[in-house]
Formats: sequence, C-alpha cells, structure tokens
Amino acid sequence: MPNQKRSLNILDLLAIVTELKELEGSIIDKVYTMGDSLLLRFRKEAEKYFVIANSHRFGLTSYVLEHGTESVTALRRLIENSRLVKIEVLNFDRVIRLTLDDGFLIIELLEPWNSIYIGNDGIIKWVLRAYRGKDRTINVGLEYRPPPQGFVKPFDEANNVINTLRSFDNIGKAIARGLGLGSEIANEVCARASIDCSMPTNSVDVDKVLMIINSMINTVIEGKLEPTIYYSNGSPTTVTPLKFLSIKYDSVKQFQKFNEAVDEYFHEIEVKEETQRKLTNIMGEINRLERSIDELAVNIENFRKGSEELRVKAETVLNWKYVIEELLNILRNYWASYKDEFQELIRGMEYQGIKVKNFDSRGKVLTLDINGITISIPLNANVGDLINDLFSRAKDLERKAKNAEEVMAKLKAELEELRLEGERLTESVRESSIRIVYGAREWFERFRWFITSGGKLVLAGRDATQNEVLVRHYLRPWDIFVHADIPGAATVIIRLNNPNDEVKEEEILEAAQYAVSYSRAWVMGLSVLDSFYVKGEQVTKRAPSGEYLGKGSFMIYGSRGWVKNVELRLGIGVRVDKLNDVSLIRLITAPPKVINSLVNYYVIIRPGKSDRVEVGRSIYEEFRGKISGFTKVVSLDSIVEVIPGPSMIEGFYSGNPMPWDEIRRIAIR
Repeated sequence: MPNQKRSLNILDLLAIVTELKELEGSIIDKVYTMGDSLLLRFRKEAEKYFVIANSHRFGLTSYVLEHGTESVTALRRLIENSRLVKIEVLNFDRVIRLTLDDGFLIIELLEPWNSIYIGNDGIIKWVLRAYRGKDRTINVGLEYRPPPQGFVKPFDEANNVINTLRSFDNIGKAIARGLGLGSEIANEVCARASIDCSMPTNSVDVDKVLMIINSMINTVIEGKLEPTIYYSNGSPTTVTPLKFLSIKYDSVKQFQKFNEAVDEYFHEIEVKEETQRKLTNIMGEINRLERSIDELAVNIENFRKGSEELRVKAETVLNWKYVIEELLNILRNYWASYKDEFQELIRGMEYQGIKVKNFDSRGKVLTLDINGITISIPLNANVGDLINDLFSRAKDLERKAKNAEEVMAKLKAELEELRLEGERLTESVRESSIRIVYGAREWFERFRWFITSGGKLVLAGRDATQNEVLVRHYLRPWDIFVHADIPGAATVIIRLNNPNDEVKEEEILEAAQYAVSYSRAWVMGLSVLDSFYVKGEQVTKRAPSGEYLGKGSFMIYGSRGWVKNVELRLGIGVRVDKLNDVSLIRLITAPPKVINSLVNYYVIIRPGKSDRVEVGRSIYEEFRGKISGFTKVVSLDSIVEVIPGPSMIEGFYSGNPMPWDEIRRIAIR
C-alpha cells in the first residue's frame, strides 16, 4: 500500500484558504485546545464554524471532542470576540496568516508546527510553543520572523526560477525542493507533462512544466476544485484538491468542498493517533501480563514434569524397597571395611537388577539405575523416609503447578478485560467527538426559542449580550416583550406576523413561564414568580437623563400586563430531522405544554436540590439510549447549559414533533 499522506502541501493550503474566505468578517468567539490541536470557533450570523490546526492540517472541521478540551486563557484574552479581517497563505509557504482586528494569528504547519499571535507592531504576544532554531527564535516579546525559505516561488522572476530548477539533477527534485511544492505535486506535474520525474532537468521543457504548475495553482485559487480522497486496499492514502492523474488507487471518494475531504481524511488519522496515545498504558500492561502468562506456562510445565519424575522415582523405590535395603546394607559393610577401595569395589556393580552407576564420596550419595530410572540415594538413607520425601516433593510440585494455573487463569481474565477495555477505549475516542453539520442551522437557533400553542415563534436571550441583540435587532413595535419580575432574567419575545396579529392569553402564559424559568428565581429555588409583558414599542434602550443602562437592561414605558404566580417548570428535549443522508439532532427547550410538539423525546424538570451536572447526566444517559448517534452531536455540557439551576426531574416522555419545514415557515422574518 502507498505511504499515507500525513500533512498538507502548499496546493492543499491554497485550496483550504480559498474556501475559508467565506469566514472573513466572522467573529472568533471561542479558543481552546483539543488534544494536540488548536481549535478556533468562528461565529457568523446564526452559524458557528470550527477551524482546527495541528501538525497534520489546518481547516474547517466537523469533529469536536465532547471532553478533553482545555482553554488557552492567554490567547483567549487576545483574540476572542475579534473579527477575522482576512485569511491568506503567507509567502507561498505552509504558513497561514489570519488578520484580526488588533493583530495576526499565524499557523505554521512546519516542523515543529506552531501557532503565534502577533500584535500590529509585529511583536509576538503569545506562542503555543517557544522555539529556537539556527535561523530564528520564536518567543513572546520578540519580533516575528517568518520561516526562512530554501526555495523559489513558481511565479518569481522567470530566469531565477529556471536557474533554480536546472540546479537539480532531475526534474522531480527540482519541482519538489527547488519550488517547495513537495513530491506529491511534483509527481502530478510530471504526469501532466508526460515526463518521468527522474529525467535530467536540462532535457525537460521547463517552460511547459512551469505553465502546468501555474495552471494548477490558478485553478485552485479560482476555486475550481475536485476534492478527492484516494483509497488503496480499503484504506485512504491521500487527499487532493484537484483530481490527480499520478495517484494509483482502488477507489476514490469525491466531495463538494475540499475542507470536507481534508476533514474526513485527517480525522481518521487523528482518531488512530489519539487511540494509540490512550492505549499506551493499557498496551504496556497487556504486554506485561502476556510475559507473566508465558513464564507461568513454562513453570507449570516444569512443575508437572518434575512432579511426574519424582512420583515415578518414589513408586520405583517403593516397588524395589527391600532389594534397595539389602543393597544398601551390603554397600555400607563395604564402606566400613574398604573405604579406600570402595569406588573400585562398587564400579559396575549390579545387584538383583539394580546397577550402581556412581558414588559421591563427599556427600556419600549413591546413583542407582533401576529399570532405566536413575535415583540418587544417600548411603545411610532410610528407604522408607526416602520414599515419603519423594512423594512429598512430588505433591509439593503438583501444588505449585495448581497454584500457578490459578494465578494464570486470573491473569488471563485480567488480560481479556484489558483487551476489552482497549476496544472500548478505541470506540470511545471515536464516539467522543461531536459531529457538526454546517448549513443546517436556522437564524433563530442562535437564541433559545420555541413555537407557541398558537403557532408563533418565541425567542429568548441566552445571556445579557443576546438580550441586548434581541431588543435592538429583533424586537418590532408590534411584537410582545415578556420578562420575569426579577433582575437577571432572559428577555423573551413573542414574534407576531404583523401589527394586526393577535396573541392568545395561553401563548403569553407560555412565554411568561419560559421567562421565569430562565431567571434567577430558579437558582433561588422559587416555585412561582410573577411576569409582565408589553408591546415592543414600549421597550427602549434610551435611559432617562443622567442615568445609564447596562448591557441587557432596558426602559419600559406605559402600562404593563401581568401574569401572576407563574410556575417554574421547563421541558428539555431532542428532535431528529433528516437532511439528505444526515440525521440532524437538535436540543430544544420549551414550556411543558408545547415541548411535546417540538421534539421526539423530552424531560420535564422543576427547581430542586440536585446539581445541574447530576441532572444533566441523567438526561444525557436517557437520550443517548433513545437516539442513535446522539453522543456525536449533543454533549453533556450542552445539556447542563440549558438547565437553569439545581433541579428535579418529573419524568421522561415521548413527543410528536411538527415538521421542521413548518417551524421554518413560522420563523420567516
């Protein structure tokens, strides 16, 4: 199988950046690390986009780890809420520059890969890893210097490019190293030029080669892409932005976007790497157990063999006991009378079928051969005691063999459990990433929302910033503004179709219940709270003279309508919709009366004493058992985030959701 591609080349990065131009103007609203990767979350209108950077790649990703993310505090302070002004490939190298409001974020996909934030003054403010090389030093407080380039760009001054190419002995090396394009692109250029990469450069039409290279670059920059993953023997081997002629493959998979192709290709590599990292300790323990089991197997065999030999000797001595005793008496007499000649007297001696093979004078031990069985017997031994000793030693070895077998059985059980744990860990790594589906998010999903029993869209702010946005940009004069009668509550808006549209009392009650549920009253443990409502035209950000209104605060003019003693209760549910071949799973909250019409499965909660995380985990486990792929889309954290405070669960239920197209129709602005 061909070597698997492990990093992006310059053509890949040009294609990725070309597609990511759509993110220019978006806001970076979150920054964190995910394993060995840096993750940037961009917000553009209702959609959120995740861009990943690591040693393999840079680009949009749909896979975000549910757990194991860590905040990059210093970088967050520098770039969160910054606007992406421009994204580009720097110096035609494997370096990406993101121009932000007050500086630049640099992603270097070189060895070692790095991420660097630079102020507008060119001074490094933050670096993922400090670096000192022979050509430059990267550290906070120093001026940023781009990586030195040992190649010329294909579009540089023509003579310089041609001279560089001709300084190499073959055209393949000239393209790969002289132009810094790498071997994959060099092979493709040669294939398109119908030449062999090993051909001497001076025998090649260099102008034609450069024309092909520049054509490929321009095609990518213009966005005329054919994103493709190539497979050999069922495994992916490489991914390219254009369909390559030079790659051998069994099958291919093509995509609409190159970022999607790169994401699928490298996600599999990253899953395997993360699995190997997490399996390191387990594999070490598995190897140790396997060695112990092998050693025990050898010991058990030796114990069994030794026990059998001792038992055979014991039974032989038992069967020949009287003959042995007679022989020993004879030999003792010889020893008493003829010590000096003893060795000569007994050499080759045979007595009633027993042969004397040897005598150790120092230990006074005889070696006898009885029907082919060799037995060592002290000259002065008591034969009965010898028989007992041999049987006892045989039993002792049998006990050792049995104990070793029991230990080996336990070790095998441990080994099997570790192997199962390894399989579970491998699967958990794959399942721990949440799958993001881009382009499916509606404008109103930026906020909390639900549809009333009368078919009207209700919007609510998740925080003070969203409360501000709702009033400034989404509250129209004829809409209904609803608020809990307590500071620190969500702004809730009932969107009416037109100034003549009417709202029912039960719809106001539903919005009021949503407002009191997402207020401080829940954390305080209250069970009921009053709520008020007014027309949108009665709400303003204009403060009275000499006063100041903070973020999320408003002035209300005129009379208010009141809903008294509104019960704090909330429905949390999930719905599943199909978009082409993808299942879209949405987490939705709503008042208990209407949650049934919005989701497939839901839970009703009220203020209680159980911690949000504890309640969230119970809800998470319930939903994951109901919906396939739930954990890839909805995280535990996202469920905890929609729980207003300490709670108790009333029960779990099944819903009957209205079609998503109907919700979209209701929500048309």
